[in-house]
Amino acid sequence: MRQAGRGNWILVSLIAVVLGIVGLFVFSGESPLTASHKFLTALGKGDAETLTDMSYFEPARPRAEVLKDWKKTLESSKYYRFAWMLKSSTSPAPGRASVKMEFTRDFDQGSAYSENFSLDLIQQNGKWVVDVRSLSRELYPDLPR
Repeated sequence: MRQAGRGNWILVSLIAVVLGIVGLFVFSGESPLTASHKFLTALGKGDAETLTDMSYFEPARPRAEVLKDWKKTLESSKYYRFAWMLKSSTSPAPGRASVKMEFTRDFDQGSAYSENFSLDLIQQNGKWVVDVRSLSRELYPDLPR
């Protein structure tokens, strides 16, 4: 027989686990790997708005100027094709991260090969942004400076 007011301990445990998982998704911010993937996807698709929003320059530059530079970069490299695979992320200091990746330029060519590069990210207002000036010129042609 069941007593009034007693709950099933399995049901209570299941609810606690579900609430814990939901809490992790709600309170965990974007990771450096996710931000890097978003940045590289925008670069591949030619999305100047997203690239502008995810770019960090020191000293800070006006958004309109950065947007204009990204549009120029994307126009001059519209036939540039690449593929990437993110490998790992390290955090050398709070608010800073470095993401290691394999990058293949002109991947549709038979002679394409992968090279190792890294993206340096800085956390600004809780959001990870890419330090564009730290990007290697060998990674992508005509990057904004």
